[in-house]
Amino acid sequence: MIPYKKILIPTDGSNDTRAAITFALGMGKITGAEVTAMCVNDVSNYAIPWDATAPETDSPHFKSCEKATQTVVDLGAQMGVEVTPLVVTGIPLREIIDASKNYDLIVMGTAGRAGVSLMLLGSVAQKVVRFASCPVLVIRGDQPGGLACHRILIPTDGTYITRAAITHGLEMARAFNAEVTVLSVATVRSIPISLGGNDEQFTPEYCQMAVGSVADQGRRLGIVVKPVVVTGAVANEIIRASAGEDLLVMGTNGRTGFEYLRLGSVAEKTVRHARCPVLVVRAPETMLPKI
Repeated sequence: MIPYKKILIPTDGSNDTRAAITFALGMGKITGAEVTAMCVNDVSNYAIPWDATAPETDSPHFKSCEKATQTVVDLGAQMGVEVTPLVVTGIPLREIIDASKNYDLIVMGTAGRAGVSLMLLGSVAQKVVRFASCPVLVIRGDQPGGLACHRILIPTDGTYITRAAITHGLEMARAFNAEVTVLSVATVRSIPISLGGNDEQFTPEYCQMAVGSVADQGRRLGIVVKPVVVTGAVANEIIRASAGEDLLVMGTNGRTGFEYLRLGSVAEKTVRHARCPVLVVRAPETMLPKI
């Protein structure tokens, strides 16, 4: 079954988080998970003067956080889901990552914008994907709300980096009786830009074996899996295939430096541009980088 017993929903009260909130509450209702709505009282906001003699809980920023979490509590009540509100003071990125140690899944929204705006407004979600201790489900603000998991896409390269994501994706498919497409991308460049492993491995024949292995796993679980192999740039092909899907489940690692740029950037580029929600699952064998 889906291993999500404790779900965290970071929110700032903006419209960009609405779709994520609705999705997370729907999942909480189906799985019976404990749901927490968290808003971070961002200390950097206090560069704007306010009455410093007043208690922190009386500050406009703190009250705004209380309102944001209460909105999730009220929506949860309408859906029959109990939600625990949590307001903490600190830096949003650090607080969310620190809290991730206590949860099985983070569901968060990000801006559905392009260019510089996306880089600025989506940066927290992208860094949470990179550093969180648990899987992270990212839903852009311009994507439909509600819980829909009829079609699931699982990219794989046949390496350990995607194993955990495959397990999560197949369990999601079994829980929601969803159709699954497993995708592997044969690379054509000389520089390794795949999800993991060495570039010479990613021939069409190797990719056929990778998707065939997932199809075999699906059959053992009673899930019909459609294997697809294409040739091209990994992130671009995954993004293209995400059109028409309800959920994309993919793996990533926890490396830094060149290894991160080579292996981790595919997941982040996909999160920014995929045409459906993206669930990112870190390979358990990788070490979490420091922030």
